[in-house]
Amino acid sequence: MRLQFPHLTASVALLLGLAVAASAQGRATGTVKDTAGKPIKGATVKATNPDASPSQFASASDDRGRWAMIGLRSGTWHFTVEAPGYFTVETNAPVRVAAAPPMQFAMAKDPGPIPNALDRNIQQLIQDATALREAGRLDQALAAYQDIRTRNPKLTAVNLVIGDLYRRKAAQEADVNARQNFYRQALDAYDLLLKSDATNERALAESAAIRAAK
Repeated sequence: MRLQFPHLTASVALLLGLAVAASAQGRATGTVKDTAGKPIKGATVKATNPDASPSQFASASDDRGRWAMIGLRSGTWHFTVEAPGYFTVETNAPVRVAAAPPMQFAMAKDPGPIPNALDRNIQQLIQDATALREAGRLDQALAAYQDIRTRNPKLTAVNLVIGDLYRRKAAQEADVNARQNFYRQALDAYDLLLKSDATNERALAESAAIRAAK
């Protein structure tokens, strides 16, 4: 007589299915360190794959820089590693069902903004203002450089150009009073620069030349 256990058979099949599904899950592990080999604690490691479900996993490194993820679908994943004070690291790496070698991420320190560095907007404004000056459009150039000075007060060197433009306007002016006014504005620009850079040779020379001429 043959015994049949339909419920048991179904249960066994379910368990086998779960076992197969679990064994099909990929695993990703690794470490996060700085370029000197020192572990970075609290770094965020993200893995994304738009073709997988779920399509994103995340992990954080421990005090030894170790991190791990499980449940990733086999395939190529995009890994992004972020940590405060470090440049972000990004790379693509394959995830397999079989155990894969740990991934090792090395992060370089981000020194932060370079002192006195100009952002791209200011650089473009300077280029535009220079083009106006070289084209002889002195009034437009003055307005452009004054706008740059207003936007970035720490860029005191722009006062050299403003002073030079006022001197050029003074040289073209026939009216004595207007000419003296342009020279005064040139002196104001040079003096403003000298407040932050008292030994600026060009500003000192230009200022002395105007006062001597007056």
